[in-house]
Amino acid sequence: MKKNKFLNWSIGCLLLAMGLIFVSCEEEGNDVPPPPADSKYTVGASVDGEGYYVTTDDLLSGSLSIVGNGSEGWANLSVSVDGYLYILNNTEALTEKFELTENGPVKVDAISNSALTPGAFFRYIQVTDNGDLFLSTNPNDEGLVPYAIIDLETFTATSNGFITFPTIGNKNNLWTNGLVQDGRIYFGSLYGDAATWSQLSDSLITVRYDYPSLANPEILVSTASAGMTAGYRTNGSFATETGDIYQYNITSSLWYGHDEVANKPSVFVKIKDGEYDDSYVFDISAEYNEPIAIWNAWYAGNNIAYANVVRVADTPEWGDLVQNTGTLVEINLETKTVTELNLPKASFRDIFSLNCVEEGKFYIPVSVVDGDANIYEITIGGGADGFQKGATLDGSNVFVNALFRNF
Repeated sequence: MKKNKFLNWSIGCLLLAMGLIFVSCEEEGNDVPPPPADSKYTVGASVDGEGYYVTTDDLLSGSLSIVGNGSEGWANLSVSVDGYLYILNNTEALTEKFELTENGPVKVDAISNSALTPGAFFRYIQVTDNGDLFLSTNPNDEGLVPYAIIDLETFTATSNGFITFPTIGNKNNLWTNGLVQDGRIYFGSLYGDAATWSQLSDSLITVRYDYPSLANPEILVSTASAGMTAGYRTNGSFATETGDIYQYNITSSLWYGHDEVANKPSVFVKIKDGEYDDSYVFDISAEYNEPIAIWNAWYAGNNIAYANVVRVADTPEWGDLVQNTGTLVEINLETKTVTELNLPKASFRDIFSLNCVEEGKFYIPVSVVDGDANIYEITIGGGADGFQKGATLDGSNVFVNALFRNF
């Protein structure tokens, strides 16, 4: 398994070099000034192995060309807040701050990640409800998780170092990603033997800490299924308007390299008031007459999520996940229903960041291998055909990885 873990990482890094696009979305506050021209959305992409990112005001019509129209560089690991774009530049070990101006993104500051946490390669960046950025990645060879907390107002690090996760019997945390909610951070996790990626836990595990102190770790366990609750590109957990946290798991043998948890169901579970709510389990696998796995899910509001579901029979090899094998489905977490959208099948596996919801619409990039790439506008709760095709992207050499709104 150890071989497969590093294979997965290597392929993931290769895909970063193959193709990405993204756009960011947040609700506009009344106190936010009107955005400058052509900067409502940021689009980042890899085209023929080169990274670019641009801003635009229109996702629905015409063509969005990346090459020659924007900045060169990788913006796949980014967040956008109040007119500023924050990019994890792991090539130069920096967290960079850009102001989004009418002339495009302008770099205004940078923090050395290696100075914050020596040797750290940050995989995840998120804006928290505490007014800061939280950077983290997976456990290192010593089982420690590098992290940094950066205050948005001053753009300075207020805390950094390594998090020591508790062991569970003889099992260690192998992969983790945190979600900050109401003074706590919840790390979806995978526990098992660190040397072999075997002896995986037969339960779902989340580790909860106080935030931002990162003190008082508590282990949360659900027996609803097994597998990884951290997500892969996206976070495996998200918070709803009520403060409840929903979480999905990855069970695919393509991830672990063996079938140890592959027969466990793909589910959504709930964390309520700081603990797993054992009365809530939504078994997505039970909705299908063949084995499936979830690779990525995104929350759209009003108890609706969208998920990338792949049929195990369509993905015998790791590389098949980046072929046209993904199906976008609408998950109603309240009524426990699943609706497959009649979108083209595509690879949704490598969308790193997607949080674009506006006036009852959910926006997602769809890149068809050897086919077209478009932004799609989906009417939330609108049924299998409740969508329209939007702007055309550069073509089959573009592999979308994120979408969000700047203002």
